Amino acid sequence: MPKIPLMKNIVRIGGAQGFYGDSPMGAAAMLMEGAVDYLMHDALAELTLSILQKDRQKDPSMGYARDIEFHAKMLYPAALAQGVRIVSNAGGLNPRAAAERLRTVLAQQGLSPKIAIVYGDDILERLSQLQAEGELLLNMDSGKTFAECPYPAVSANVYLGAQPIKDALDLGADIVLAGRVADPALCLGILAHEFGWDLDDPAHLDRLANGIMIGHILECGGQASGGNSYAEWPPRYTMGDLGYPIAHVAPDGSATITKLESQGGTVTRNTVREQLVYEIHDPARYLTPDVTVDFTGIRVEEIGPDRVAVGGARGLPRPERLKAAIVVMEGYLSEQMFFFSWPYAYEKAQAFEKAAREIWDRLPLGIERIEANYLGINGIHGSAAPMPPPERLAEMNEVGLRLAFRHADAKTGRLALQAITCLGLNGPPGITANPNWGKDGRTLLSLWPALVHRDRITAVVETV
Repeated sequence: MPKIPLMKNIVRIGGAQGFYGDSPMGAAAMLMEGAVDYLMHDALAELTLSILQKDRQKDPSMGYARDIEFHAKMLYPAALAQGVRIVSNAGGLNPRAAAERLRTVLAQQGLSPKIAIVYGDDILERLSQLQAEGELLLNMDSGKTFAECPYPAVSANVYLGAQPIKDALDLGADIVLAGRVADPALCLGILAHEFGWDLDDPAHLDRLANGIMIGHILECGGQASGGNSYAEWPPRYTMGDLGYPIAHVAPDGSATITKLESQGGTVTRNTVREQLVYEIHDPARYLTPDVTVDFTGIRVEEIGPDRVAVGGARGLPRPERLKAAIVVMEGYLSEQMFFFSWPYAYEKAQAFEKAAREIWDRLPLGIERIEANYLGINGIHGSAAPMPPPERLAEMNEVGLRLAFRHADAKTGRLALQAITCLGLNGPPGITANPNWGKDGRTLLSLWPALVHRDRITAVVETV
């Protein structure tokens, strides 16, 4: 199959990473074949911020996605040699420390690229000030003000837009390491730099909307090229060598989504459409820091094998408020897995749960909440899963029971699990358990989603 011809003024952006810990092999293949002008790494999610905060609590010099060290050794030398520029939000809660570590690793290989960091999203130290200035920080789920939150905040980051990414690239950065820049804004920043789009010009709203649309397609890595796909199930392609999506973008914001011929996966109208509706609320008003996007009239057309043309997104004015991800510490979480064999596997698991609750009720442990999940029955969907009929439950070969509980004191978890160790002999027969037994509880962090007026937030770009 011949290679895809490139038009003039086309920018090629590779969706190199969909999450912290994603495989680098898709990006490595792009570099080996000289297929991209930019690598776009999306490393952050609300869960990721919690993970990074736990890292920073242990070591103040951490708080960034540590896989950038591997990227610096295995990906970035090849990218820099080809003039491929890298845009990433792997800076997480500590972009400066991330850049310092990245520079050290690259210097060991004789490389000294221009690195820019983007920060200004961290509002943890400003929460009290913002509330005093009238920001209620209403929880977007419960409607409660942050003043009503009984738990302490451990991190707080506002979703920044594309402007600081554009500014960093305008300064000549080879690598941009950002904090909490919104996922698709990474792509929009690249396009605004390349094509000279004015992010504040109302006349450019449709172009900005298309840039966000393309970024949304790329931001989850292999999901746009066959990974995690129901529409292409059962797959007629390999997944072990999935080729990550590449966007060939024109100055008007239209694009062709493709992948390498040498890699597995597939790019079809279905895979692209699935990704377009992933993690959005109202498809007619997808809110981002830069533009409100209307996806309802977009064009998604297969124009060849693994080639899908997209365009036609409409842009509306951006929202006046930015989303803030405030992470609060609710205490500690402990959990343990138990497995029960046939016969009566489900009945055994139920009897064990009942006995464990009875023991914990008799002890002054301070357990605040208990959750029980039965693997194979409701372990994924919880109470939303319909219960199988009694005859099927009676015939199950094995059932796993997950007991999880929240507590205020870290040592409660160890004590609570020690208290039910006796059920290994005193409880139902045919039991085995996870050997990771009786540890202290782990920090339980939860999300408080809120909104902050954009005028109170200033993004900062700095070369380091």
